[in-house]
Amino acid sequence: MLGFGFGLALGLVGALPVVLGWSSEAYGTFYPPTLNSTFYITNSSIGTYGGIYKADKNGPAVGTPYGTYDYCSMPHPRVQEYELPEALTKGHLQGKLVHLEYLQRHQRRTPYNILPGGENQAYHCDNVRPYLYAGPDSESGIQPLPMYAQTYQDPSNPFTPGVNGTCQYPQITIGGVQDGYQHGKDLWAVYGDKLGLIPKQPNNRVWFRSSESALTQGSAGAVLRGVWPCYNGALPLHQMVSSVDTVNEGYSCSAIGSTLNAITSTAEWNEHLTVTQSLRSTLGSILGASSDAWQGTFDHFADNFQARLCNGYALPCSVSNSSECVTMQMAEEVFRAGDWEWNYYWRTNPYVVKYIQVVEGLFIGEIIARLQAVLDGKSPLDYSHTFVHDGDIGPILGSLGITALRWPAMGSGIAFEIWKTNDKQNPLYARVLYSGQPVQTIHGALDWVPLSDLISIMSPYVPKDIVSLCG
Repeated sequence: MLGFGFGLALGLVGALPVVLGWSSEAYGTFYPPTLNSTFYITNSSIGTYGGIYKADKNGPAVGTPYGTYDYCSMPHPRVQEYELPEALTKGHLQGKLVHLEYLQRHQRRTPYNILPGGENQAYHCDNVRPYLYAGPDSESGIQPLPMYAQTYQDPSNPFTPGVNGTCQYPQITIGGVQDGYQHGKDLWAVYGDKLGLIPKQPNNRVWFRSSESALTQGSAGAVLRGVWPCYNGALPLHQMVSSVDTVNEGYSCSAIGSTLNAITSTAEWNEHLTVTQSLRSTLGSILGASSDAWQGTFDHFADNFQARLCNGYALPCSVSNSSECVTMQMAEEVFRAGDWEWNYYWRTNPYVVKYIQVVEGLFIGEIIARLQAVLDGKSPLDYSHTFVHDGDIGPILGSLGITALRWPAMGSGIAFEIWKTNDKQNPLYARVLYSGQPVQTIHGALDWVPLSDLISIMSPYVPKDIVSLCG
């Protein structure tokens, strides 16, 4: 028996209900077996492969059943479905959770990409307030008046924004705020109330970070309010200087562009463009979207359609001919093509190791450093939570060897759980959950692996000399 209260820890663990709420059929919506083939894109019978791409303006969005790939609001650890590692529940080991490294994409938002031909619907964001103010670091100083941005259009302005309404692009929507609050409540129920890791009030063993984006910052406020609904103080949300940020492609690196050019010059990439030529041509004609930025990948079309459907809007129509509209069948093929592209970017292209290294390798190194500190018994943190983007979640899942990668959706989360056990050979074990369940990888399900093995899995994706690699 190790000397840090395993009797108590095991007693708490044993009292947790084991709810088999995650059906294998629903969970399978995350891992299409044919995703490596362009037939996944063109086979209309696949539809959305069981995924959900629809939500009301208000939240929180809830996938049915829990665990289904829900682009608008991905599942996350939730106490009703949370299951402990079998190594503990079957009595093989005694242990307790000692560290949580949690990464998540921001919650749902308006689109980045406004249609070149104009939007046929107005977007309204009067029901959400993006707060903008600064104050001193002391409560005794002058406290600022809380201010929030309110978007408007002046009739005297001769320039038109391309879309009517009161939103910025992108901007967290009210549904995103509500999703974030529920996300935080669920994290507290699992990792605070049940497992006792997250403290009842923030302390010096919790740490938060975001990118420089208002999307991630706004999500952090909503999620952490869900974690601590009664906390009255302010919290630091750490950010790097944007020009050297290790998330969201913050630092300049010519190798990112050159490697991406190599990826998009492969036969496989060109094949996926060939088989979708008719769809891209049709969408370009309807929406005035014929430039390379819209035709070279499915990123822009998917982003626009996802944001509409996830916030209670319809798919777009031509602004000059209201009878020419994007159909759900077209949108489904766009979403399947988006899935294929993300899987190719971060899993199957011949340059994937280098691409992950140059895009996300430094941040992966930061994650490993925190895990290594736990392994060495020197970690100053129990709970670290980082708010990032799909372009960060994708390469991290790639570094874990996820078997199939659909587009990391709104609120996608990766939970690195570190458990201290009475195993004398390997006292520290890791479990990695993606959207609330053990991530399925080429190394097997990462449900219970020695922490040192997890570090070894991720380490090849950390560049030894990023400055030289970036040229």
